[in-house]
Amino acid sequence: MSTTLQRRRIGEIPLLQATARKLGFDRLLRSCVPPHGNERYPAADALLLLVFNMASGRWPLYELGRWTASLDGRLLGRESALPEELFNDDRYGRALDKLFEVDRATLTTDCALRVVRATGCELDRLHNDSTTVKTTGRMRGRTRTGLSFEHGFSKDHRPDLKQIVFNLTVSADGAVPVHCKTYPGNRTDDTTHIETWSALRDIAGRSDFL
Repeated sequence: MSTTLQRRRIGEIPLLQATARKLGFDRLLRSCVPPHGNERYPAADALLLLVFNMASGRWPLYELGRWTASLDGRLLGRESALPEELFNDDRYGRALDKLFEVDRATLTTDCALRVVRATGCELDRLHNDSTTVKTTGRMRGRTRTGLSFEHGFSKDHRPDLKQIVFNLTVSADGAVPVHCKTYPGNRTDDTTHIETWSALRDIAGRSDFL
């Protein structure tokens, strides 16, 4: 009688799954990206795997199939190993396309609220900062929300390149991301403060924070 030894990875996945369940993050993703009838694997679950990968090492997109196939299938409710061809970069790419179509501002706010409630994170003091992200090539067009690459004050000292402005607020308690928003590249910091403060007031449920 011959036997075959197979190695399957467990690692930190159970801990990440438990954290996702505690925060309700898995249910949040499935409510925003509902399953489609012809999907062999739901896009929301693929996105959750992508988050797990980013938290545990961040493999490049084209190698995610190999990373997923290395996991013990029982972690994801399957008796056998996860086939590498099922989790190729195309599957993850299509899942990201679906995520792009959802109301991501509401999604990130809801996620922040779940973290605050589940962990008891204190919002007495918050830290806010912005930075610019430059790009090269022809970046034309504008999103439905008005986001576009524009010339502005470049923190990379490249005024010749178009950019966007990324604004992030974290809690002083554990540096937990609380609010983030992306603006056109010509938006100045002084025009974002009131909008950011108002959003943080809604998240915190009060205004007596620093």
